Amino acid sequence: MTMKIKAIGSLALLFSSLYATAAWAQDGNVDFSCMKVQVRPIIQVTDRHREYDVVVRNKCPGDVYWSMCIERMDPWTHKVVEPHYPAGAVQAGGKARVNLQMKNTPNKAGDQARFQEFYVNTGYALQPPAEATCVAKACEAKKADVRQRIQANDNAWQKARAALEARVEKECPDDGWNGQATEDCHDRVRSSANEEMEAFAET
Repeated sequence: MTMKIKAIGSLALLFSSLYATAAWAQDGNVDFSCMKVQVRPIIQVTDRHREYDVVVRNKCPGDVYWSMCIERMDPWTHKVVEPHYPAGAVQAGGKARVNLQMKNTPNKAGDQARFQEFYVNTGYALQPPAEATCVAKACEAKKADVRQRIQANDNAWQKARAALEARVEKECPDDGWNGQATEDCHDRVRSSANEEMEAFAET
């Protein structure tokens, strides 16, 4: 008798769950706020790339199809290097994961390096296919002014660094006899420009 009561209770719960899922799925304007996306940085183990996981969590009452537009950006030109379009389905209560590795990219002069950046946008559907809109172009347009200011600062920084190194060579000629004295002179000249160089770094 006890087992029969448990079975009836489970059946009622199942019908209730199916009814909620069906009602949610039949709504033409589904609210996908129950889908959650998280970008998680992974502990860096190499200087060649920086790694991230993009995690999709389904907290909706039914299965959901998902897609992403991930746009990998050059950190110096801020142009799209490569787009990625992962897609799949995730069950209610489940999650899906996309792993990304952003390459460490040198500038043209080869004296600085930055990690690639990326934009990610998601799209959802109850029936395939789900479609995600790519957002890099629109987002970058909004950043045009700040990108210009950053580039101007970088240009001034490069010019100041070149002038400093020229000053180091002029004030600390290496005669080949006293290497330690030459190194000490280099350190002294570079230290005298710390405040100027740090201003560029802070900007």
